[in-house]
Amino acid sequence: MKRYFLALVLLGFTSTISAQYGKGDYNHIGISLGINQTDLYTDNFAIKPGTSWTGGLSMRGNYYNNFSMIYGMNFSENKFAIETFSSNSQKEVDLKMMAVQVHLLFCYKIGGGPVSLDFGPVLQVNSKLKFNSSDENNIIVGNELLSVKDIEDINPINFNVYAGISGGFENIRLSLSYQYGVTNILNNLNNQDEVALLADGKLKGNLGIIAGNIIFYF
Repeated sequence: MKRYFLALVLLGFTSTISAQYGKGDYNHIGISLGINQTDLYTDNFAIKPGTSWTGGLSMRGNYYNNFSMIYGMNFSENKFAIETFSSNSQKEVDLKMMAVQVHLLFCYKIGGGPVSLDFGPVLQVNSKLKFNSSDENNIIVGNELLSVKDIEDINPINFNVYAGISGGFENIRLSLSYQYGVTNILNNLNNQDEVALLADGKLKGNLGIIAGNIIFYF
């Protein structure tokens, strides 16, 4: 709960800063809804991307000429699957995590028009990996001394970089974005002695998230 409270404080702080630009064309509050596809780039496990939902709140303000900024918070469920062995047969086990993201994006309007390129840093606070209890003892393909339950305690705080494109009208826009996790989301597992002893080398994984959203501005 402390982590989520920290994220809420950060959003409030950035929203307060953005208020200095005033209202009208300089300050638009947005509500977004969309879908995401999440992958985990790692050599330790066999991973298959999964699709789930995302939504959030943001504030978009003009900054200078063709440049604008977006402050916001997204809530999402992120899914991917891992290959495992269960009863001498291979089985994909679905893994998911809940996440809160706080982002600060810099936007450049192409030719001063309705389409902009968006990029910037993202702070992510996420849960442990969740899975069906019936799959917790499945053996992981590619790291056969580990079971699914051994890898649930991933990093709770991570940083991503965001790049995307958005466009539309004043009150409604569409966005397509990609996020890459610059932090090793599996590093917390390397700090657990029991997991580190069973793992075949250092565990390393970086998130890759593609998201499409529709944003309503007020």
